Amino acid sequence: MPILALTLSKKLKKAMEGLSETRAAFQGLTDSLSPEQIQDWKRQEKQASRHRGDALNIYEVQQEKGP
Repeated sequence: MPILALTLSKKLKKAMEGLSETRAAFQGLTDSLSPEQIQDWKRQEKQASRHRGDALNIYEVQQEKGP
């Protein structure tokens, strides 16, 4: 049982670190968007939650290729 507690403790610590990094990246993305883009983003998220299927494609990463 102590091994399980140690393992879970390590996993929790790692998850919390990941959450901090994710939160910072999300905030940076949000700060780079206009209020209109944020509203559109929220609308798309609600639609994806309701309809599922192909509507979930909004979660796919889309990047423009550099020169």
